[in-house]
This record gives sequence, C-alpha cells and structure tokens, in this order.
Amino acid sequence: MPDFDPVLYARAAAAAVGLPLREEHLPGVAMNLGVAARMAAVVEGMKLEPQDEAAPVFVADREVPK
Repeated sequence: MPDFDPVLYARAAAAAVGLPLREEHLPGVAMNLGVAARMAAVVEGMKLEPQDEAAPVFVADREVPK
C-alpha cells in the first residue's frame, strides 16, 4: 500500500464532495489528517480476539469485570 499523502487526500476528498478548500487552510487540514492516519494505524495494529467484541451497551463509570 502506498504511503498516505494527507495533502493529496485533502485535495481529492474536498473535490469529491464539492467542498472549497483554500490553499491557506491546506497545511492545517493536512496536519490533522496526518494525526488521524497515525491514530488509525495504532488501532489497526491491535490484535483482536473473538472475546474483544464490542459490548452491546456502554455504561459510563461502571467497573470493568475482572
């Protein structure tokens, strides 16, 4: 898979949805896309087992079973 190019992606995605993207905004957009790509790589790198299936209900502040 080729390396992710956030500038190229930002331009292509903006054009695909008809979103005007000014050149002066491109560095910030590209920076945030780069951060998102690095976060996604961490998540994709996690090995999941069948027992890691998402919980059917999330309740905040509940103790994790041991």
